[in-house]
Amino acid sequence: MHYARVRIAASGPETPVTALAAHEDVDAVHLLAGGVADTDTPTYSLSIDGTAAAVRAVLEAESDVLEWDVAGAEAGSVFAYVRFRAPPAVGALRERLTRKSLVVLLPATFRADGSVELTVVGTQTDLSTTLTDLPDPLEATILEVGPYRADRLAGGRSLTARQREVLAAAFEHGYYDVPRTASHEDLAAVLECAPSTVGEHLRKAERRLVESALE
Repeated sequence: MHYARVRIAASGPETPVTALAAHEDVDAVHLLAGGVADTDTPTYSLSIDGTAAAVRAVLEAESDVLEWDVAGAEAGSVFAYVRFRAPPAVGALRERLTRKSLVVLLPATFRADGSVELTVVGTQTDLSTTLTDLPDPLEATILEVGPYRADRLAGGRSLTARQREVLAAAFEHGYYDVPRTASHEDLAAVLECAPSTVGEHLRKAERRLVESALE
């Protein structure tokens, strides 16, 4: 068996999940689990990198949301349950990514640009056939591919794109050198943001990496 980590971009109907990901106070939305007995009204368990106020505002405003609840917040993540009316494209994509030998590994991460990043496991033939022949307007970009090993996929998968960017800059500019050769202020100048923002992203990224290592 092989795996492919992919980014799927679409210019299609908005869902409550993509609306959450697009909010200015949300970095990313992670799908942790989904109930699919009724493909027209799926139920999702979500971890949202953002504020509880933003999550509540979006879910209250979305007319396609049928039920929702915010379970709590922890270390910058908001946990929410949502059941919503989904456009046909959602069910069509799910059917494509679970046909024959294919299995989708969660979490799947929704970004502000409307794309979703996820990992699909299956035979090389099924992966190649499916990912090169998605229906319009879906388009898949392969981020990583190789023989499937669970331990290989664990580390860092839940980092947001911004957390990865800040972590990469910190490593490149000597923040993790001994002795340290870059400060939060130095990284802030490189990334064009506030030092406090650098510190927040580094703390969240480091926490997630430590959690993955301890699992």
